[in-house]
Amino acid sequence: MKLRLLAIALILIGIGSVLLVIVRPSFGGSAGSQYLSAGVSTGTVADTSVATGSVAASTVYGLRFGVTADIVASVATTSGTGGSTGGTTSSSAASLTWPVKTVSVTVGQSVTAGTTLATADDTEAQLALTSAQATLASAQSTLASAQSGPDALTLAQDKNSLAQADNSYTQALANKNSTAQKNALDLSQAQAAVTAAQNQLTADMAASPPDAAIAKDQTALTDAQQNLASVTLSVGESNQSAAQSVTNASLSYQAAQLSYQSKIAPAPEATIAADQAVVASAQAAVNADQLAVTNATLTAPADGLIVAVNILPAVNAPSAGYAIEESVGPMVTTAAFAEADISGLKVGQSATVSISGPGVSVPGTLTQIVPASAASGSSNVVTYAVTVTLTDPPASVLAGMSATVTVTTASVDKVLRVPTSALAGSASAGYTVLVLNADGSTTTADVQIGLATTTWTQITGGLSASDTVVTGTVSSLANTGTSGGAGITTGLGGAGGLSGGFGR
Repeated sequence: MKLRLLAIALILIGIGSVLLVIVRPSFGGSAGSQYLSAGVSTGTVADTSVATGSVAASTVYGLRFGVTADIVASVATTSGTGGSTGGTTSSSAASLTWPVKTVSVTVGQSVTAGTTLATADDTEAQLALTSAQATLASAQSTLASAQSGPDALTLAQDKNSLAQADNSYTQALANKNSTAQKNALDLSQAQAAVTAAQNQLTADMAASPPDAAIAKDQTALTDAQQNLASVTLSVGESNQSAAQSVTNASLSYQAAQLSYQSKIAPAPEATIAADQAVVASAQAAVNADQLAVTNATLTAPADGLIVAVNILPAVNAPSAGYAIEESVGPMVTTAAFAEADISGLKVGQSATVSISGPGVSVPGTLTQIVPASAASGSSNVVTYAVTVTLTDPPASVLAGMSATVTVTTASVDKVLRVPTSALAGSASAGYTVLVLNADGSTTTADVQIGLATTTWTQITGGLSASDTVVTGTVSSLANTGTSGGAGITTGLGGAGGLSGGFGR
């Protein structure tokens, strides 16, 4: 009977320590009760926090032809759930077709940084780059001209044009003067002819009898008057034409002066700024197109593991999604810890990660605690995402596996300790234990405690290593009518166990 009771007690207590079970008559307990006890031992008391999560790669890169690698997922984010970035590209690069030439990797293959993963035909990308380079050259030439002024040949041509315009103006002025003089002479001669004809007619009419030449004189006068009128009209037109030539020559000279001044004057700041903006835009296009040509060959951005290959040789790469994905960096586990545990967690603490798939435990280190909380499920339990970086996990540990994270939040070594079930009392009223004496009697002892956990409690005063403490009782069930049974009570029963929390 006693052996059966002893076996049952050991199985049910299960507190991770070897308890000394002493079966003695109870003094002051009810008939049929025996004590469970344990010796005060020297060892480690450690408090832990536990949460569940899943394994993931710390960073996953997505690679596409023509652009830089994207970060598809990363634990290095404020949300703790990963993030993404877009690869550098241009509008032309985004519309290019990429016929796949070679694929050099398979899913699950380990690669090193710089390893060629795949190649594609870059013909379209090269054409786009050539066009962008020509546009840039033109923009740079325009800017250089605005900043430094015209070249020597252009300047000499403008000087020559100005000199020719000046000469034309001088000639027009001279022609106007000579024309005016000639026209004045012609007009004077025509007027003199009219005067002479008039005088001759007057003289002939004064003769008595009148000379028979009067008719001839009248005809000559008429002809002279008509000639005067014609010369007067011609002189007016000639003078007007000469004046217009001077005006035109003057305008041409002014235009040549303005053209020359505009060439030698510095360009306005607004013009230079606009030209610089055009050059910058053209340079950006060249850079993007050059990047597209470079990324016609996909290379591993870092040491890692290929987790997806979505292309085939001789087939165009998909326009959406990634051609290849690679996980890099150490494996991590992100677990949701309750708000009651989070204050005891610090970056840099050690942790143990139990991974259910391969059934292994891997050491790790807390590398991130997200300060923003998240409600879990319909119960609105507040949790915080904590990331643990695994140390040298075996190859059997894969992304997506379920894991349990255990973090030691406090620990003391080589201290006196007792099973926590031996204590009664509270932090405000003090703690006591029942010391089991050699004769089977018990004595209540006041104790001072240090670190306390659900399993062990550190004793800082009131006990010595030779003491034995009561951790519970085993009560016979003979009085219940059940033959061979026993009732087990862990903790101190009437003492009520610990209340009010543990002192730290």
